[in-house]
Amino acid sequence: MWRKPPRAALLIIDRGTASPLDEMFAHHKPHVLDIRGESINMFALLRAVPKIRLGALAYIEAYIDFVKPKLILSRTDNNATMWQLKRRTNATYQVAVVQNGMRTKHADSAVRVPFNNTGQFRNAADKYFVFGISAAQIMQHLVTVDFSFSGNVSLNNRDFRLKKNKIEFDRRKLSDVALVSTFRSKETELHETQRNIYQSLDAFLAKTSYELLIIGNGGSKIEQELETQFFNEIFQKAKFRIGFFRVSGESYQHLIMNRWILSGHSTLGYETLVTGVPIGFVLPMAKIFDGRDFDATSNLGTSGLFWSRSDDPQEHNRIFTYLDTVSDEQWERDSGWIRDQLMVYDYGNTKIRTYVEGVLADSLESN
Repeated sequence: MWRKPPRAALLIIDRGTASPLDEMFAHHKPHVLDIRGESINMFALLRAVPKIRLGALAYIEAYIDFVKPKLILSRTDNNATMWQLKRRTNATYQVAVVQNGMRTKHADSAVRVPFNNTGQFRNAADKYFVFGISAAQIMQHLVTVDFSFSGNVSLNNRDFRLKKNKIEFDRRKLSDVALVSTFRSKETELHETQRNIYQSLDAFLAKTSYELLIIGNGGSKIEQELETQFFNEIFQKAKFRIGFFRVSGESYQHLIMNRWILSGHSTLGYETLVTGVPIGFVLPMAKIFDGRDFDATSNLGTSGLFWSRSDDPQEHNRIFTYLDTVSDEQWERDSGWIRDQLMVYDYGNTKIRTYVEGVLADSLESN
């Protein structure tokens, strides 16, 4: 593309994770930068050539110099490049990074420590909007930043207060149980090692009148077909259906009207804690889940009231039975304090809005 990047007070990096930030701050006329190679700007690329040893960082810094933003926002928080945007001592812009997925002790989950952690390549930003204090405890040794416990910006756009303040609603009359799928065809071990847990769930539900809703993970038609085939092989006894809502963005609304929900290691599963619907986290003992289980996120051990790392069907049934019988009031007592550590609920995204409007106040007046 042979056109200079436009000037903008707010720069969002990158397009793949721009939503909902671009909609939330549309009145600031943000500019969105692609960093995945779809539309390379030749002016920025040529300016980056002298610093080509820095790779993608050189290109982004050159792009920034054209845009001259006051604030850079990014939801690509596990990309080390986003944490290098403050390395230049003469940088006049602020950088705010927004958590986009659950961070755990697993090496591939969080941003890596730079080669020179004490020099100019340390991971740093001005603000980091994280899901909760648990994320900050994991990330504080990897980044230098001011943390804000603000929940998930996408989840915060949904109003779950009606569920919490319900007047006439008896969850025990609901006939749906949901399973949050983490199926990925290219990561066979991840879903194959969970087969035993799914079989336990099939046997448990077969003794009830419930229907299982599988919240599918597949985005493409091929992925959806493979995922459907996988679960068709497992659920031979219980009645079930599978729905794919990622493309339409309807996953959240399918969380609420369930008697209870089961999840492995999934951001959507952790987000369910906000809804008030009982949710269990069950994973096998397979080594591939080391650093990817509930304990790796919460630091609360491998087993608790509604979570477990086990291959024992009796242990699986213990979790299922608890979820099926716990009252709303008891669920709040058992899970509320954990939810507040893992996933804050800031309806309307008041914290990030206040920050952004404060940084860009003068820019809005000039527009």
